[in-house]
Amino acid sequence: MKIAKLTLIACAAMIVSGCATFEEASSSLSCMLSRVTNAGDPKCATGGGSSAPATAISGGHDERFSRLQAALNQETQRAQGIQTQAVQAMQTLPVKQRAVAGAVLTQSVSIADAQSGKTLQMRAFSSLSVEMPLAAKGRKEYTAAMDLLKELANELADNRGSSSIVVDQSDADVKAGRVNTATGTTQSKGGKPVTVIKRIDAGVPSGVERYTIEAGAIRGKL
Repeated sequence: MKIAKLTLIACAAMIVSGCATFEEASSSLSCMLSRVTNAGDPKCATGGGSSAPATAISGGHDERFSRLQAALNQETQRAQGIQTQAVQAMQTLPVKQRAVAGAVLTQSVSIADAQSGKTLQMRAFSSLSVEMPLAAKGRKEYTAAMDLLKELANELADNRGSSSIVVDQSDADVKAGRVNTATGTTQSKGGKPVTVIKRIDAGVPSGVERYTIEAGAIRGKL
């Protein structure tokens, strides 16, 4: 899914989960917007973006908020697109072996404009889920869908500083040893943490795992 291009002049400071300093937080937002808008900032080519200097978005505060919201909207659209592709990848399988898309959630994020002092509530991607039947494991379609979900988790980690893959499993499947319960943390191409969390959920039926891709938090100033 190709992301529409926006004009990106620069970005400003925010604190992202996983960033240790003000400068790193600032450059992470800069690279997040660069990626989401396909602005192609060469300083973000390696994905980490920790060396990119932070500068202010030009224009009035309304324009700056508008640009940031547009970028956040594109991030949500990108996630929805990958979810759709993952589900479609398994549509040729028997009905009971097909993936089922869950909710795509956004959340309100408080962003302050450092220049004007104005604070605005903005909508940002939070998470999405896909139910994956165990009966499809080992099929190329299942592998293709999982690769897409992992790709999304890695993109979100590079955008936000971190991400999580939460896998909800049924108690029956865990007790029977039908599912892998191992957890851990890997790194995205940009060196950001992607944490895999496994948990038992009474709401998940036997024979299904629910994969939820969660984006790292956004906090800070524009």
